[in-house]
Amino acid sequence: MNSSVKKGNILALCSIMLWCFSGICMRKGSELLQPMTYLGLITGIGVLTAISIQFLQKKSILLLFKLPLKVIAAGFFGITVYTLFLLSAFAMVDRDEIGLINLINYFWPVWMVLLEIIFFRKKPAIVSLSIGLILGFSGLVLAARPASFSLDTGNFIPHLMALSGGLFWAFYSILIRKWNIPREQSGTAFHFTVCAVASFLFAVISGEFLSIPELTGESIFWVIAGGVGPVGIAYYLWELGIKAGSVSLIASASYFIPIVSTLLIAMVFNESMHWGLIPGAICIGAGAYFVQKAMMPKISRQ
Repeated sequence: MNSSVKKGNILALCSIMLWCFSGICMRKGSELLQPMTYLGLITGIGVLTAISIQFLQKKSILLLFKLPLKVIAAGFFGITVYTLFLLSAFAMVDRDEIGLINLINYFWPVWMVLLEIIFFRKKPAIVSLSIGLILGFSGLVLAARPASFSLDTGNFIPHLMALSGGLFWAFYSILIRKWNIPREQSGTAFHFTVCAVASFLFAVISGEFLSIPELTGESIFWVIAGGVGPVGIAYYLWELGIKAGSVSLIASASYFIPIVSTLLIAMVFNESMHWGLIPGAICIGAGAYFVQKAMMPKISRQ
């Protein structure tokens, strides 16, 4: 493994650690400042963070916004729509469903490896792949409460949004690797700018701006924490890492996200904790590991 691949893996791992706090930030911020308003603020701060990093590295800021048309199209779904879906899902569900929304979203490491099989035409070990998929879907079943499976529940739409959003993100991550987009051209700044504008527009149209609570020290903290960390730094590093590192290795490391993030959510939102949540998170993490393991004989730098 050469130094470029190692550096890419390290950068992606840093983003993975920051993403463990995404669910907490999104729910806390939505409760304190209204969902779309909070999303507009953190994505705006995320863009400023990415620009600052680019400036400090003495790289052209225009590269963050001068993107190929196909990246703009893919990123609209993989970043803008994904982020809108995810925050909306966290904001809409009851507190006892936050952990499940988190796990549904973080099924994307499994989607990544499956998409890698399709786009890079890799041949996986069928037994490991089957075990991984069974464990992953079993984890979702374990983490869900009985009411979660009812189409009548108000939580069904947020569940669907979290699932489709994670799939959009996995598609985008694989496509920017397949297209060999230059490392300096990070699409997240452009698409988070679109996301910020869209969020504020939704807030205006829905009348959300009319009921925004006053800013407090707590709400400011969650805006800065969410904008700089899980949005600004994490996505910037992910773009660099996924373009240079090993897709399968990065995807396998991502199986820690559902486990760690679920533990953090359970600590902050006690209502989300029930007997199947942590076992479900472990099953999904183990499933992602086995899916990745199915690719191990063929791992190589593309």
